[in-house]
Amino acid sequence: MKIRKATEKDVTGIAYVHINSWQSTYKGILPNQYLASLNLETRKKNWLRNLKMLHNATYVAENGDKQIIGFVAGGPEQTNDPHIQGEVYAIYLLKEYQRQGIGRKMIKTVVDELIDKEHKNLIIWALKDNPSCGFYKALGGHIIAEKTVKMAGIELIEVGYGWDDIHEILLHL
Repeated sequence: MKIRKATEKDVTGIAYVHINSWQSTYKGILPNQYLASLNLETRKKNWLRNLKMLHNATYVAENGDKQIIGFVAGGPEQTNDPHIQGEVYAIYLLKEYQRQGIGRKMIKTVVDELIDKEHKNLIIWALKDNPSCGFYKALGGHIIAEKTVKMAGIELIEVGYGWDDIHEILLHL
């Protein structure tokens, strides 16, 4: 397994992981019809745009066959909250590769870059019913914020796991 900086050539693999992870993680949370409608071409376009403009710290995890099995993206906090500097925007890993320590390695890679860019603290947003929320708790995150979001025509609760000192997350890796 290898973690490396994402390039524009990775958009198909990132889009595939993104869709597959949503379909396995959010089953029972988001409507099945919505999950089934997720489109690879649309996600590829979104990720191409993201890699060019938004996500200045995006990494992919590859298996031994150089297939993308996960990705993580982070950068400056996106809502201009005056108290929070860094944010992990997304972390997704194919289900069959979860619980092997790869997620922790991906988080470390993006957090190291955020530290290099002098972000002092960190937030990661997740749907409250996301079964992966335990991962953020295990990394020492505490719920510091909550908001209602609309996805697939329904309202859901999103929680923000925070670290007052970005270095704290490294202690749990």
